[in-house]
Amino acid sequence: MTARVHFQEKLDEIRTDVVRMGNETLDMIRTAVEATLSGDGQLAELVVAQDDSIDAQERAIFIKSVVAVMQEAPVANDLRLLVATMGTVTEIEKAADHAVKMCRRLAKLQGAFPNELKVALQEMGEQARRQFSAAIRLYTAYDRTLANEIISGDREVDSAYSRARHRVYQLLQETPEAAATHMRTIQIFHSLEHVADQAVEIARRLRMLYDLSD
Repeated sequence: MTARVHFQEKLDEIRTDVVRMGNETLDMIRTAVEATLSGDGQLAELVVAQDDSIDAQERAIFIKSVVAVMQEAPVANDLRLLVATMGTVTEIEKAADHAVKMCRRLAKLQGAFPNELKVALQEMGEQARRQFSAAIRLYTAYDRTLANEIISGDREVDSAYSRARHRVYQLLQETPEAAATHMRTIQIFHSLEHVADQAVEIARRLRMLYDLSD
């Protein structure tokens, strides 16, 4: 096996690791929304329990990438992939953290997420997952059009968050005695909004890296 073939196998392994980590995080986000909608505390605990695995994967992939840079003297395209990898896994880990925060806030709500906001949460969860899934695809196969779509798509998620926040503030005025519940409800929506932000950050970093080489 030539040195180049061996190095390419290392890059393929790193790429596969990132996709696996991204897909696990997508599952965490989906499960966090499902747990919030159903008030299922056991389901929420499963998400929290996955956090250590995601953290470990981030560290392992980051170390593999740094070692590849230091030992292999990669050419431009390979170096770009490795730099992109280090930035991408950081954003994936942040997205997983937001899923965990959703579940921890659900525990404090004790299953009392407002019924009238469940549809809004489900829709926003789908928007955030679409954005994040697209960002993982972008990492594996860069496309400038897709990068721009992810970045511009953030407005849709921001608008959904603004509408939900406005309704929660209305509820706060109507039932100020439930202020703690209302504020945690806002925080749950905010966590989903942050998931979409991590997708945008991945797209922006990749666009910058690929634009530099054009």
